[in-house]
Amino acid sequence: MTNRVKGNAGGMLSFPNMRQHQIAYVTTNMDEALRRIDEAFELERYHLMSTVETPSHPNQPPLRIALVRTAGTELEVIEPLGPGAEVWSDPLPKDGSFALQFHHFATTVYGSLEDFERYRATWDESRHPIVVDGWAGDDARWFYTDERATLGHFIEHCWFSEPLTAHMAGLVPKLS
Repeated sequence: MTNRVKGNAGGMLSFPNMRQHQIAYVTTNMDEALRRIDEAFELERYHLMSTVETPSHPNQPPLRIALVRTAGTELEVIEPLGPGAEVWSDPLPKDGSFALQFHHFATTVYGSLEDFERYRATWDESRHPIVVDGWAGDDARWFYTDERATLGHFIEHCWFSEPLTAHMAGLVPKLS
């Protein structure tokens, strides 16, 4: 077996203090998606939120989101609700039929906002196009890279302040 090292030996997805924290799916119908997940995996408790009711920034796309933490990982289900949410709606059928499909995994850079900004500066946008930029005041930053050509999905890159992390830990049900 050969070890391959190319360019930055650390690599963008091996940044210090970074961990995968979430697996996310998109759906055409949140209620039906959660019913099917509950039936299959007995994850009947979720934290539900809507970016329409509580946008985090002026360009926030309209999304309905369900979160639950199980087996040490957050499961996110996203229902895009209209214009501006194409990153989430484009992979879904347009004929009104039900769909629930894998969309992205998310990584979190733990540490300071400056750590996250340093991480973000490592991304070569010509090879890893940034298709979403988001923030929530001084407490959260995220961006999505389009890795569909290589991996078949997006990657969300996140940073959360300690107060927001603690707040969300109290809201998102933890099942194991």
